Amino acid sequence: MKKDKRKYLFIINPFAGVDSKDRLPLLIAERLPTDRYDCSIQHTEYAGHATIIARQQKDNGYDAIIAVGGDGTVNEVAAGLIHSETPMGIIPGGSGNGLAMHLGIGRNARRALRLLGDPKIKQIDTVQMNDRFFLNMAGVGIDGLVAYKTKHSTKRGFGTYFRGAIIESVKYQNRRYTVDIDGQTYTGRFLSVNIANGSMFGYHFKVAAKADTEDGLLDAVIIHDAKKRSYFGNAWRFWAGTMHRSKLATSDRASVITLTTHDNTFMHIDGEGYPCEPGTFEFRVLPKSLNVIC
Repeated sequence: MKKDKRKYLFIINPFAGVDSKDRLPLLIAERLPTDRYDCSIQHTEYAGHATIIARQQKDNGYDAIIAVGGDGTVNEVAAGLIHSETPMGIIPGGSGNGLAMHLGIGRNARRALRLLGDPKIKQIDTVQMNDRFFLNMAGVGIDGLVAYKTKHSTKRGFGTYFRGAIIESVKYQNRRYTVDIDGQTYTGRFLSVNIANGSMFGYHFKVAAKADTEDGLLDAVIIHDAKKRSYFGNAWRFWAGTMHRSKLATSDRASVITLTTHDNTFMHIDGEGYPCEPGTFEFRVLPKSLNVIC
């Protein structure tokens, strides 16, 4: 008896990242031949469109819905699939691709397509932040500012991100925050506060090296007030995955974390940067709430 074709929907953000998405249909045809796979493609047209598409299509018999783009696109597709049986696949097409890197998918589209040929599905945690949703990481401070500046830059890629981080770090003034982690409260002027489900922004930049998307916990990483030279002297730890060992950092974990911003600052949510006014944000883990092809 002939086996039914595996059915995939690819949701492509044509504006994400540094690479052209024009060649993707050829790659799909090469890696997923039509005699065994039924592949459809839809392009997003505006912010939030990927969520609408995924939500509309999740019950239409697809074996998986595939996000093609960066962490922002992955966030949108996942928001449409959360708490459903339909798995999400990821074809990295953004600048950082933090969640794809954390899950071992990597940054190579051809390799990611091969995973769809013999999919292994796992259930991962996601995060509710007030009325917002994210998968990988969110935070405030210098990282939010750099994400915001990068988002509005005409250039993308590691070089743009790295240069922006250096330039902004030199002149950045730390803001005041209060962080409550399972009853332990930290208050002060901090360079950044990151709440991590996954371990990295992308580019192997590990903010929370011990974070695990399947452990039912969130990792909070606070970078304390210090002299500029201390920050630059410890920057290598982000690539080595040892920032949690530095005296500059406090790292702790819980299933619910509360963050209060006392000054105007910048926030990032799955790689997207925004201005952020003073307020309180509750981060709550949603255990095993999304099926993902890894």
